[in-house]
Amino acid sequence: MRRTHFLLVLLLVALPLAAAKRPGAEQEKIDWLLSEIERSDATFLRNGAEFDGSKAASHLKTKLFFAGKRVQTARDFILGVCSHSEASGKPYEMRFKDDTQRPLEKWLSERLDTFEKR
Repeated sequence: MRRTHFLLVLLLVALPLAAAKRPGAEQEKIDWLLSEIERSDATFLRNGAEFDGSKAASHLKTKLFFAGKRVQTARDFILGVCSHSEASGKPYEMRFKDDTQRPLEKWLSERLDTFEKR
């Protein structure tokens, strides 16, 4: 029981330290990109498994949280969080309704360009 208590306290102390403070404009872009993923009707491919937009966005939010201060910009987010699996090193892909497939990194870069031109 003591070990469980210790781990809980450690988690409660470490979580706020892991959370990153980013420039507001960059966080807005990251949030928008995550919403684009979530609303997408594409299938996201990660390490041979398929996920809908909601599950993909959830996974990337978790990775973003653990990336912490390493991610300060939307471009950092795309390259450091959304480009590949940390476990396998394989790139994340997305498959569209017409069965074409592309790297998530490229799709997000194009979406970010669109956002920044508004």
